[in-house]
Amino acid sequence: MKKITSIIEACSRAGGYVSGLFMLLIVALITVEICGRTLFDASTLIADEYSAYFFVVVVLMGLSFSMKEGSHIRISILRSRLPEKVLVVLDLAVLAGAIALTSFALYHAVLMTYDVWDLGMTADSISETPIYIPQLVIPVGLALLILQLACDFLRRLLSFQIR
Repeated sequence: MKKITSIIEACSRAGGYVSGLFMLLIVALITVEICGRTLFDASTLIADEYSAYFFVVVVLMGLSFSMKEGSHIRISILRSRLPEKVLVVLDLAVLAGAIALTSFALYHAVLMTYDVWDLGMTADSISETPIYIPQLVIPVGLALLILQLACDFLRRLLSFQIR
């Protein structure tokens, strides 16, 4: 169990690093665009499109890392008034619901990405980027989130059984 959770957490950490890297790439791309327009009166013509693609990477790859670090929003008013055993059961129920909802989203993200690839859709821009390439990050990010949610679920379930 520990080996599996450490692998999942390493994947979540890697997702966090990828998220941070793409945030830096957004900053670099926008900086290049600003400098190009200001100094050379020229544009990359792709800065807005690719910064949007990169932002999707930032969000989706950062989800599992945020979950691992406990950075997702919790309603602490309710949590502070509940006894410990009820909190554990509530956490398990919320994690199970999150796994189900994210699995549903993952299923449809895979279908969407496959359809876009199968149809050969490209961006309606000068770059004509194949749309499936930036969309691939959606199922990958959701799958990482599901793994991290399952890891947290098992950890809480095992700690509940020990008590």
